[in-house]
Amino acid sequence: MSENQYPPTKPVCQLDADNLYLHQTVADLDPLAADGGYLLPAGCVDTQPPEARAGFAAKWLPEKAAWQYLPDHRGKTAYQTSDGAAVVIEQVGELPDGLTFAPRENEHQTWDAKAKSWVLPPAVAAQIKEQQQDEMWERIKDKRYDNLRHGVYAKSVGKWFQTDDATRLQYLALALESVTGGFKKPVNWKTMDNSFLMLTPELLREIMQTMHDDEQADFANAEKHKAAMLKAENPLEYDYSGGWTANFDEQPAAELEEAAK
Repeated sequence: MSENQYPPTKPVCQLDADNLYLHQTVADLDPLAADGGYLLPAGCVDTQPPEARAGFAAKWLPEKAAWQYLPDHRGKTAYQTSDGAAVVIEQVGELPDGLTFAPRENEHQTWDAKAKSWVLPPAVAAQIKEQQQDEMWERIKDKRYDNLRHGVYAKSVGKWFQTDDATRLQYLALALESVTGGFKKPVNWKTMDNSFLMLTPELLREIMQTMHDDEQADFANAEKHKAAMLKAENPLEYDYSGGWTANFDEQPAAELEEAAK
């Protein structure tokens, strides 16, 4: 057979130093070979390319003249089961012992080899849950305090009145004057919608009585939320938004007035 009967090049498989398939390249026809031999580039094998498999690398086995498919996690992040430290995988093959793809959620978790997962020791889990319960209880108390300082509604005049700490002291001072006979004439008072009206002793008593009733209701609501939160599996996810008394920011006076009819 003459030289012209052989293709000048043929596709071959390029391997890396570990015999892993990289890509196809070409081998040139050997001009000195009478039988149509080809000059293989370094690191190449004359065989069909491996089947493409997602998540696997193909390794050439010379002794078997066949491809071996190995898990390919190169570039992925794994975690040491000893301390949760991150490690970038650089070699093909099964994930080595002592590594997992599951990240550790916090420093308190330890690796359970039998369950193949991160777990919290019972004592640590109980301690963390108690800390979360304490944190959530503080949030509930903050909500109670904040809610009671965002206004009180006086039905007799259909207006919202301030209930911040400074205004509460003013109410108390006027109430003491009322007891001693000093507060007899109405006082021009600014409401939360920036309008003014005359604050009488009778209206003051209504405001203070409503403030007292709201406080009693919100304190009871806070305790109700606390009891439910302590039973929750995840205290920090507990929803304590319901059951509070109305305030100026969350319920317009018109709605409250309509509800009172």
